[in-house]
Amino acid sequence: MNKKKLYELWIEKKNQVEINKSFPDKVMNRIYQYERRPKWFDIQRLIEIISAHTVMKDGLVVIGALVGFIRVMYVITMILSKGVLNG
Repeated sequence: MNKKKLYELWIEKKNQVEINKSFPDKVMNRIYQYERRPKWFDIQRLIEIISAHTVMKDGLVVIGALVGFIRVMYVITMILSKGVLNG
């Protein structure tokens, strides 16, 4: 058989595939169930919780500032000690 004949046979076979009428409903139902199932870690929910509480926002800012300060102090110590930290 030549390539054109094979292609035409494939097209005929491809067109003969039948899909169940309820297939789209089943797919959408599965998607809905997937979106509604509880997640182990939901970043959007975490952001909503933090945004709702000003104390949490302030705490995160303070923690970030402390970590940044510690990093700057560590770099300054490394520069002043010529790259060698003595216990």
